[in-house]
This record gives sequence, C-alpha cells and structure tokens, in this order.
Amino acid sequence: MHWKKRSIAYRLTFQVILFSSMVACLATALQLYLDYRRDVGGIYAFFNVIEESSLRPLEESVWILDELQVNLQLEGLIRREDIVHAAVEMDGQIAWSRGKPSLTNSVTHVFPLRHQVRGRFEEIGQLRVTASFEGINQRLTQRIIVLLASNAVKTFLVSGFILLLFRDKLTRHLTHLASYAENIDLKHGQPAPLKLDRPAAGSPDELDQVAAAFNFLCASGRRALVDLETQGESLRLFLDATEEVVLGVDTEGRCTFINRAGLEHFSETDPCRIIGQDILTLLAAGESAAIHSQVLSGLIWATIAEGKALLADEMPLCLPDGSSLLVNLRSYPVFEHGRCTGAVVFYADISRQQQLEQEKLLFTKVIRQAPALILIANAEGGIEYVNASLEQALGCDGAEVKGKQALDCLAGLNFGEQTEQMRARIEKGEPWTGTLTRPTPQGRTITLDVAVFPILNRHGRRTHVVAMGRDITREQQLVEQLHHAQKMEAVGKLAASIAHEFGNPLLGISFALRDVQRRLDRDAEAQELLRLAGNECNRMRKLIRDLQQFNRPSTGRKTVFDVHRLLEEILTLHRNFLDKKKITLVRAYDRHPLCIDAIEDQIRQVFINLIINAADAMAAHGGVLILRTAKDNGRVVVCVEDSGPGIAPEHFGRIFEPFFTTKAAIEGSGLGLPVSYGIVRAHGGGIEVRSEPGRTVFLVDLPAVTTTAGMEAERA
Repeated sequence: MHWKKRSIAYRLTFQVILFSSMVACLATALQLYLDYRRDVGGIYAFFNVIEESSLRPLEESVWILDELQVNLQLEGLIRREDIVHAAVEMDGQIAWSRGKPSLTNSVTHVFPLRHQVRGRFEEIGQLRVTASFEGINQRLTQRIIVLLASNAVKTFLVSGFILLLFRDKLTRHLTHLASYAENIDLKHGQPAPLKLDRPAAGSPDELDQVAAAFNFLCASGRRALVDLETQGESLRLFLDATEEVVLGVDTEGRCTFINRAGLEHFSETDPCRIIGQDILTLLAAGESAAIHSQVLSGLIWATIAEGKALLADEMPLCLPDGSSLLVNLRSYPVFEHGRCTGAVVFYADISRQQQLEQEKLLFTKVIRQAPALILIANAEGGIEYVNASLEQALGCDGAEVKGKQALDCLAGLNFGEQTEQMRARIEKGEPWTGTLTRPTPQGRTITLDVAVFPILNRHGRRTHVVAMGRDITREQQLVEQLHHAQKMEAVGKLAASIAHEFGNPLLGISFALRDVQRRLDRDAEAQELLRLAGNECNRMRKLIRDLQQFNRPSTGRKTVFDVHRLLEEILTLHRNFLDKKKITLVRAYDRHPLCIDAIEDQIRQVFINLIINAADAMAAHGGVLILRTAKDNGRVVVCVEDSGPGIAPEHFGRIFEPFFTTKAAIEGSGLGLPVSYGIVRAHGGGIEVRSEPGRTVFLVDLPAVTTTAGMEAERA
C-alpha cells in the first residue's frame, strides 16, 4: 500500500471518492429536503381539502346531532396519512373524537363549524384536526439509508475502476518518464529518444505530447549546454579583453577566478598561481600600512556577510611595485540555494578618467565664464548650450532658450544678407566669420565679431554648430576716435594755415570798409551795404577763431575749479535765453564738490555749446533740460540731457564732423561740437552721445582732482 499512497492514481482516486461522497451527500440532503417539503405541503394541502369539501357535511351532521355520521366522517379524516386525531368540540367540550392526539412534533388546525339559522350563520362548534410529523421522519430515515448505501456502492465501484484506469493509462508511464529523466546526462552526449510502452494512437494524446516534449527538451538541453560552454568561453574571452579587473572571492577570502587584467595587476601570467590564494593578502601586498586594502577587504567581507552589493568610488590602491592608483570598486554577492557563497569584485583604474574629468570641468568653467559669447546648437539649429556672457547679452536664462532655433533667438542681430552666406558655408562644412550689429534698448548699437563653424564626426557629417562672438564695440569706438582725432588734427593744421592766409587779408578788408564808410556819410544805401559787409567780415573772423581751436586747444592756463560753480555761472548768464525758449531746468548734482584741473574758459565754452544745442533742439515747444553730475572711478561725469526729438540715425555718426550742422546757415557753422570734442580730448576726457526719440544725452567725463585740493584751489 505504500506505493499507492505515493502514486498519483491513489491520490486522484482518493480525491474522486471524497468529491463523489460530498456530491452524494449534497444530492441526498437536497432530495430529503425536497421530500420533506413535499410531505409537509401535503398535510397543509389536506387541511385545505377539509375546509373545501368535508366541512359542510360535518356541520349538517353536528347540527342534527347525528352521532353515527359524525363518527364516520371523523374516522375518514384520521385514515389520511399523517393525520392522528380528529375531534368535534361543542361548548368547549369534546363531543366526538377519533384517534390519539400528539403533543410533540405535530401540527393542529382548527376549523369553525357554522350553521345558517333564520338567515344568518351561527357557530355551533369546532373541528380540531391534528397531523403528526413522526411518519414523515420515519420515511426520511429509510430514504437516507437507501440513498447512502446505493451511493457508497456506486462510488466504490467507480473509484476502483478509475484507479485501475489511472494505473494502466497514466501512472506506469509517468514512472517510466521519471526513470528516463533520472538517467539523462547531457554532458556525455544526446540521450536516446524516449518511447512509451503503449499502443500507437491515431493522433498524439497528452502522453505522446509529453514524450515529444521530453525528447525536445533533451535536444534543446544538449544544444543549450553546448551554447553555454561556448558562451562561457566567450565570457572568459570578454573578461580577459576588458580593462577592468574582475575576480571572484569565496567565503574564506580565497580567489575563485580572475581575468587577464587581474593577472596583470598582480604581475602574473598563470591564473593557477592566483586562484585559491588569499586574495585580500595579495591586494595588500606592496603597502606598508595596508590601510586602503583593509578598507577594500572590509567592503568584500561586508558584501559576503550582508548579502548586498557595495560600491566605492575613488579608492586609493597601491600596487605591488609601490605605485598607487585610484579605482572604482563594485562588489556583488553570489548566492547558491539562497545562501551567499562569495562575491564578485570589479575594480577599474580611474586615474586617467579623473584627470579627464578635471580637464572637462576646467574647460566647462572656461567656456561658462569666458567673456566671449558662445552658443552650441545641434545639426538642425536647435540650441543646446549658451554660456553666461550670451545669457547676459540675450537677457534670458539658458534653460529658456534651450531647444529653440538659434536664428530665432538671435533675431535681434542684424544679419542682413549674411544669413544665406553663413548657411551656405555651414552646409559645406566650412566656417563663417563676419561682423554683426545689435541695437540696445538704450539706443546704442553693439558690434560683434562672430565666427560660426560646424562640428563634424569622423564620417564628415555635421553634428553640432558652434557660434562664438566677441563684443568689439569699444574697439571700433577707439578706432573711430583715432580716425576722428587724425581727421581733426589734419583739419586743425589746414584751419591754422587758412586762418593765417585769410586773417591778414580779412583784417585789411575790414579797415578798408571802415575808411570807405567814413567817407560816404550821406549815402544811406552805401552805408547799409558797407555795414553788411563789415558784419560778414566779423562773422568770418569768428569762424577763423573757431578754426584756430583745432590746432591750439590749450591757449590759457590750467586751474583747479569746481564744475558745479562753472555750471551755475553758465546757467545764470543764459537764464533769459532758457526762459525765452520755455525750457524747464532740472539740477541733479552730486552732493559733493567735483573739481577738475583744466582751462576754465575752454571748459566753459564746451558746456555753453552743449546747453545751447540742447535748448535749440527743444526750441519748437520747449522741454526739460537736466544737468547731472557724478564722480565715477576718478572721473567727473557731467550729463546734459534734453527732451527734444533726438538725433536722426543718419546724422548720428557725423555730429562731431567739422562744418556738419542741421541748423540754418545763419544760425550755426557746424564747428561747436567738433571744437568741444577737441577741447575735451585735449584735457584727457571724452564725450559720449546717447539718443532716442524724446531723449538725448551728452556725457562729458574729465579727470577729477581730490576734493580737498580742489577746495583749496577754489579759495585761492
């Protein structure tokens, strides 16, 4: 019987018997419940029959006190199955009775007996009928015995037959399959195909499919074993090819395998001399204190003890020859049957990588902090990086423009026709260089020297586009100032020559005109013509004096004076002039005295020219004139700001050219600003102009002297 308890057929038969018994019990219980309800329902149905058919004759017999008929009718009632007692009660007393009343496990129904007397029904007594459930229970008990006995016989016979079928059709073949599987040894070649001892079927059934699957698994297992051996060899070759040291450690700290890089690390060529050795001792070789190797061994022991992977970055490791390097170490536990049996250790030399990372970080900082404007875009023109200088120039954060088209973000630059040229050069893989301009909100124009070049991969395909720009606005301004100074010097020399050649003849003409004017006292028309000629000679003499300023801007003695005092004197002298033009004056002086060392009358002439020009610019409807002073980095800065219409863009570059003016010929000669420019430059200062519609500012900066020295000079 022992083999039966282990056999599938035995367990299946037992389960079939158990299941069949449960089904039989449930079916029997259901059948008994239905029979019980049917018998009980029959009793209540009989009560209804009594009320419908037997009650009227009984009422007639009771009314006439026919004892024979009453007893016969009661006898007929108790002959019904399960009815044990029937009685007629009159005035609370039993008048007629048949059967024996049951006090337990019974049900009694009372029927009122009525008779029609003088047109109405009067109650003459009651019929009491009692039914007992004992008969029902006895019948149910008999049925239970019969059903259980028959179901037990059927279950035994069916289960025995199933057991024989399982034994013949299944379990013996399963035993054969188990024996076949136990004898499989794929290492020694492909096993013989499995064949079952059974008649061939017309179509393969489940056992045939299992046998075919066994044969397929054997063939697949053999192929997988061959592939595994091949992959193992490939893995060994891969581990030998990698530059990372890979070694195995068991729970005793001994080396179980090592790759080529590990052998080179220990200066060995034969792995047999390393495998089986205490690898931690080998790692500690060559170190005096072995501090770092103790950390390394601690990581490996922790991996084995805790059964979890541990990592360590930038760990110093000394080599047997005394040199040291930095490694990144990874230690992973190895599990067999749920138990940690060792660890696999990987570590690689990152000294070169760390050096490259440091260089990369340095280059990143250089690009990020470089004063040049740097933009990197992908091959389609989408922005991937902008440095801090370009972020400041664009007025936005790099994250905001990342992914956007570079040309869209640089729309403020004036590319003009250079856009297509640049694209054509980039498409050819060639760099493009050019100069671009960009207006600022303050009305200034920034000039950029831009170089755009593609980044190509080894196949010659463009992967990125780099744009680098450099602000050359200041350089251009210096070049323009140099050219202007050279031009002014040439004009000054020419003016000096003209003033010398024209001054003496003009003086003679003036004297001649006065002499003629004295002789023609009575001719009014001639007198008017001579007066006009004299005025023109005076205007030409003033023009010659202005021309002489180009060649000798310093004709007086330098003194130290306060700029605020000078400005107030100018404003006092020109108060009526400003009021006449409806100009509101606003002073925004620095709260401290601002002193300079200069020729006072020449500096006075500069500020007079600037104030008069500002007033003339607002002559149409009046305006606001603002005078600001400040001290910045050892320089005195004076700003003359007006609310006039501003300088036209086409005139902006010519305002300091001699003889250039937008006024009528009778109002100006075009020498006021050039002369002022020459005076300020001769004093080591500069003039800068900023203009936009509704606002023009002239900024004059001159070298400052200390306030104490300036005040002493003023008092002197």
